[in-house]
Amino acid sequence: MAVAPTYTLSLETTWLPVPLEFPWGSFPDADAWADELTDSLLAGTGVPAEARDQLRATALTLQAMPGPLPGAMERFWRTEYVGGPAIIAHLYVTDSAARSADELLQLARAGIGGRVQTWTSLEGTAFPLAVQAVVTMDIEDVTVGAVRHLGVRDGYVFLLDFLSEDPLVLEAVQDELSGIFRSIRFA
Repeated sequence: MAVAPTYTLSLETTWLPVPLEFPWGSFPDADAWADELTDSLLAGTGVPAEARDQLRATALTLQAMPGPLPGAMERFWRTEYVGGPAIIAHLYVTDSAARSADELLQLARAGIGGRVQTWTSLEGTAFPLAVQAVVTMDIEDVTVGAVRHLGVRDGYVFLLDFLSEDPLVLEAVQDELSGIFRSIRFA
């Protein structure tokens, strides 16, 4: 069994990493992380205590929630719209024999089914083969969309995933997610 490649990535200041487990860095538990995050985001704003409590509760909820697919390696929260809809993306890494764009597009449907609405090859990545796909699926009476960035390297596929019922939100963060995906670098 091969070992997944070691990678780094960069986040804009509007995106924050959300720990999936603890201890994480200097934080022994979710409460310590949520306290520091709340203090950092609200420093100097003068917001009332109930707003502070609400942000802390949101951070704890987002940290504890399950991902849309099992096995997320990382979770990212777009904090610019705190108080609005939660914008959460996940990064997954799994072994794959994918060797073509068509095979990556089949993987783009993984876990959610649906249909690939649009896709494009991605240039300027650390992957020999990478695509961006918009996938839609109907769940009960709701159409859910996913912006998915996939790249394959050394027998592993990296999937940066964001799902939303709001097509405007999907479109609004698509370029930012491309930037995160393009920032992935390997040791």
